[in-house]
Amino acid sequence: MTTPAFRWTMIAHRDRALLGPVGDRVCDEVLEAAAQAPANVLDIGCGKGEWLVRALIAAPGARGVGIDPNPAFVADAARRADAAGVADRLTLVTSAFEPALVADQAFALAICTGASHAFGTYEQALHGLRTLVREGGTAIVGTGFWQRTPDPEYLATFGGSADEMTSLDETAALAESAGWNVVARHVSTREEWDDYEHGYAARVREWVAAHPEDPDAPRFARRIESWSGAYERWGHETMGYVTFVLVRA
Repeated sequence: MTTPAFRWTMIAHRDRALLGPVGDRVCDEVLEAAAQAPANVLDIGCGKGEWLVRALIAAPGARGVGIDPNPAFVADAARRADAAGVADRLTLVTSAFEPALVADQAFALAICTGASHAFGTYEQALHGLRTLVREGGTAIVGTGFWQRTPDPEYLATFGGSADEMTSLDETAALAESAGWNVVARHVSTREEWDDYEHGYAARVREWVAAHPEDPDAPRFARRIESWSGAYERWGHETMGYVTFVLVRA
């Protein structure tokens, strides 16, 4: 059965492959920056599998593992892998992440974009990923950061707290202190953010309009107006998103 949280994100990301404020071209450029012909790739919180499928396309012969708790997203990832001709090199697991799922494996490339919560916090994700990547291996990590101190009203709209993220420089420094070398970074542009957030809101509004009798419709309608309003009022200048290419020191 689809949980309310999964239902929301499935609606908001309908027809979108990359589940964050990163464009197709940037995704390819980041993978190129991380290229080292990896023998194996791990994607934690793989969502619809777009990063992972593209990584396998770029590295013929590599094998991949994708882990995500959302069964609908995992099913979508399987379809994408099949369409791309890499399904025979990919193992997909529907589960919250547990180290035991990949026990005794050391990956050449690990991906964790917008899914640090799989480990707990961003800092915990950096340390957790380091145990999964072989010496000299690479990680692609996407995470939020504060462009400025967030307004309390902004935090209240989504139940956030000021201490859950840091500045961009501090976010990079945390990676280095966890034993990674930062070799490339991409800070999502205003255009990438608008494309993501405006599409996100439009898909929820379309669903609400098409399903007025659904028990979730009134709550989803209120939530998306609060979410979208907060993005337009505060989000542009407050929240950033960075995708790092990290090499294990």
